[in-house]
Amino acid sequence: MKKLVKLVKSAAVITLAIVMSASVIGCGNSEDTKTENATTTPSDSPEASADTDGPFEKYAEPIKITSVKNLGAGNLDFPEGDDIENNVWTREYKDALNIDVNLLWTTNEQQYDQKLNIAITSNDLPDVMVVKNTQLKMMYENDQLMDMTQILPEYWADFTKEVLNADGGDGLKSATFDDKLMAIPVVGTGLMSCKVLWVRTDWLDRLGIELPKTVEDMLKVSDAFTNNDPDGNGVKDTFGLAVHKDLFEGGYASLEGFFNAYNAYPLIWTKKDNSLAYGTVQPEAKTALAVLQDLYAKGQLDPEFGVKDANKVNEEVGAGKFGMFFGDFWNMAWLNDVKVEHPEMEWVPIAIPANNGTPAKAGKTFGTGTYIVINKNCKNPEAVVKMLNLQLEKSYGATAEPTVYNITPDGYGAYAYTIPTGVEPGMKNFIAAEKVSDAVKTGDVSKLNDEEKSYYDMSMLAIGGDYKNSNWHQLKMFGPDGSLTVINKYWADGNVMSDEFYGAPTETMAEKLSTLKKQTLTDFTAIIMGAPIDDFDKFVTNWNNLGGKVMTDEVNAWYAEQ
Repeated sequence: MKKLVKLVKSAAVITLAIVMSASVIGCGNSEDTKTENATTTPSDSPEASADTDGPFEKYAEPIKITSVKNLGAGNLDFPEGDDIENNVWTREYKDALNIDVNLLWTTNEQQYDQKLNIAITSNDLPDVMVVKNTQLKMMYENDQLMDMTQILPEYWADFTKEVLNADGGDGLKSATFDDKLMAIPVVGTGLMSCKVLWVRTDWLDRLGIELPKTVEDMLKVSDAFTNNDPDGNGVKDTFGLAVHKDLFEGGYASLEGFFNAYNAYPLIWTKKDNSLAYGTVQPEAKTALAVLQDLYAKGQLDPEFGVKDANKVNEEVGAGKFGMFFGDFWNMAWLNDVKVEHPEMEWVPIAIPANNGTPAKAGKTFGTGTYIVINKNCKNPEAVVKMLNLQLEKSYGATAEPTVYNITPDGYGAYAYTIPTGVEPGMKNFIAAEKVSDAVKTGDVSKLNDEEKSYYDMSMLAIGGDYKNSNWHQLKMFGPDGSLTVINKYWADGNVMSDEFYGAPTETMAEKLSTLKKQTLTDFTAIIMGAPIDDFDKFVTNWNNLGGKVMTDEVNAWYAEQ
């Protein structure tokens, strides 16, 4: 069962952000691999080419697909006898499609982008890989990509088509250059990026305080958590709100949700006066910074937040130093083990507090963050589509076997072995949360599939107080009033602010955005720690001069064409 706890925790983190990890596949771009493919690939002969027809058609002769794989934050776990190149998915690709998968290299999440960038620059590429949008644009400009305009719709299965169009086609549009589809978007739902406010309710109960509904309530709770000894140890050693040194991004104890409460939307482009504006530099962000500066001055933020990353902050949250933080739907996965040791600790997710009587709109990023790209020299690009068809069908489709191909009864995450990893129906988790919540309330599990039933079982164990043998965080995500329910209500009520830019990075964005983000972090941190609030206006001027103005013009030129 500990294996299950570890695996489902990993799944929750990966899903967010979903995503944070991706695998890549290819057909061998090196001369050695080309030679191998030349003797085995059906597309080398007219007789064999007919066998490539159909979304699930098995090749008459074996073909080889080379791959490189991002292993995420750590190594993957396998059942005894299996490994990264011999597992339930590699065997399925072989049995169902006659495709042999060969991994050229594997690496962890921290090294993946670096290795990939070197491979792109040197043109030493596998034929198919998962890349970020900046890398997609680079490869297009380098003329390294297969045109998928005809290939994808010719070979995708109906369910694959449904998944890839679930966002209304925006992901496919973002992978289109000069009217040619140059990648397969790993379409997700930006709703996963919407933040909730996590509040420690055992502290609220001890102090006789209700859950905050407005920003005024939130500030009062922050004051009480800092000054009224919520842990009852007689020492003033707690803080109202947790935040990490990077301020934004990462999904745990980040500040996007706090800014959203003040109608500010850092890092995304929103509509303003018939054009698009970057939320980081809008006047509302100055308002949010002023409030944070006040909290810091009053000792309600950790005075050392500027040197602590999200992992360190999580350790201190688990140690009982903080009572609130904004973050992603999966955040309790990082506190699952703490719950076992300290069952009295209780957290609940709530909506971003309202401001001036108006419900907050949660910022929603563009749902597609990565792309499956195929080297233009790939001999069988349709094989990639077939593998994607197979993955989606076996994991989530009408004939799905999730306990075999998604998460096994022993807790092994087969979903992470797929080539590629990370593609799933965008609203799957929200649908699961609705069904699991209903089952918890009624006891009727007849409508749950195997995956949903596993969430239900873990939730019921947690409700019964068995934190050691359950995944308590599953209850916090999928159970009644869980984080996914909170986020889904944003959407149902129209309280979402979407990122309106879904195009490829503009020229200035590719060159300057990283520098602009670093400048933002430096200046925002200084303001929070006490620099004059009007330094925000200087920051905006500098931001524009450093490339922000040109980038904004480029984004709006794109917007005018839509």
